[in-house]
Amino acid sequence: MNRLLDIINNLNYDELMAIEKDLHAGNIEKLIKQRIMQFDKGRKICPICYKTIAEYDEHFTLTFGPNDFRKKASFCGLDCMQFFISKIKKQGKTNGW
Repeated sequence: MNRLLDIINNLNYDELMAIEKDLHAGNIEKLIKQRIMQFDKGRKICPICYKTIAEYDEHFTLTFGPNDFRKKASFCGLDCMQFFISKIKKQGKTNGW
């Protein structure tokens, strides 16, 4: 936060007004999300145990959801994938998936 504070303190009035305009338009949020996506691109995390899965690691991928909104989840092992499927069944969210 100190870096951001330093940057803001060094801006002039016109620059601050332009940033405020971008803030209200949602442009700053979009930029931040895009930058985070660049860091996360290609990185997979098991949704059950939160282990980072490297591309070269053996893992399991499950594609699920309705045809118009498919979802994909990667799991570090078969046990995590089975746990995920059992949770979906228990929640009654299978709905033809």
